[in-house]
Amino acid sequence: MTTTVPGSDQARRLTEWAAGCAERALATFTGQFPDDLGGEAVAAARAWAGGTGTADACREAAFDVQSTARDAHDAGYRALAVALRAAANAAASVDDPVLATDAAALAIESITLNSAPCEQESHAAGELRQQWDELADDLRRSVFPAEPPLPPAAACAIEP
Repeated sequence: MTTTVPGSDQARRLTEWAAGCAERALATFTGQFPDDLGGEAVAAARAWAGGTGTADACREAAFDVQSTARDAHDAGYRALAVALRAAANAAASVDDPVLATDAAALAIESITLNSAPCEQESHAAGELRQQWDELADDLRRSVFPAEPPLPPAAACAIEP
């Protein structure tokens, strides 16, 4: 990733994009847990990216979600812990835009961990492609070495 200045328009757009990546990873756990785990970090990142939130709120949310991620990992919820770390990195990207790409990678890891073995390759490639599609054209080459291919069908897909 090329150098991005924290607080710049480019950094704000990367933070918004990273929040979307984390939100998709967290969505795979909707209904499984009573709390909105990680949602605060995603909301703080989006608010900052939109100019209505503060970097301090993002830092606080990132810190809180990292603590929740540790608890989830210790309780054996590895995929959830990784999704929570994606949300924390999205929020923390206000200080270091490189963390936006880390959030995207963690989102893919979480989605892969939370998929059946026969769906892992398809789901990971699908998320990678969605990340490409949702990132602004002028930022793509700073994040991705090349355009990712369309995802393959899941290995366990039923043939018609």
